[in-house]
Amino acid sequence: GNIMATYKHASGKRLHFIHIPRTGGRFIDKNLLVNGFKQEHSTQGTIEGSDIIHLHRELYEKHLDVKGIPHIAIIRNPIDRFISSSIFLKRMYGDIQEAMEDPIMFSTMIQNFPLPDEYTTPSWLRPQSDFLTEDTHVWKFEDGFYDDFDVWMSNILEIPFKTRNIEYKKLETDETDKLERTDKLVANIQQFCKKDIETFYPELI
Repeated sequence: GNIMATYKHASGKRLHFIHIPRTGGRFIDKNLLVNGFKQEHSTQGTIEGSDIIHLHRELYEKHLDVKGIPHIAIIRNPIDRFISSSIFLKRMYGDIQEAMEDPIMFSTMIQNFPLPDEYTTPSWLRPQSDFLTEDTHVWKFEDGFYDDFDVWMSNILEIPFKTRNIEYKKLETDETDKLERTDKLVANIQQFCKKDIETFYPELI
């Protein structure tokens, strides 16, 4: 039995929502549910060491039944996303501002993030391009979730879609304790997220 981070509408319409961490995914998930979409299976647990809810392209293409259905992903300015993700780095390592400003230390800490053996880069640090295919419909977090987002979703799904401002479950990690945005840190993030920036945020170069 496949486990899928896929959704099915009452009408039978299916959708694959690619949940890239730190891009508002829990908010979108809640909105899919209120718009009549249901998750087809449980998203608890892991596949090949990755959280089912955050599978990147290589794993969802291998394990999920997603061929021929619309794929949707929210992407976010890679620098903002990395700094947002840094709550996890700080929780693991403590005060690492100075280390993360050093290019060699930055790479080393990301490569050696202390995870169980089967993990590679944790999903919240993985570049966003690792999650996407050429066919993925991509929306930018910065464009907000208003009327134009609803029109975009409705067109892709061929079902009227209306975003509501609903509460979603917050993380248990302190979301305020993140790295400080300094020029040195930003330069390292730009290098690490080079492909994302060139593809989606060329204005950051």
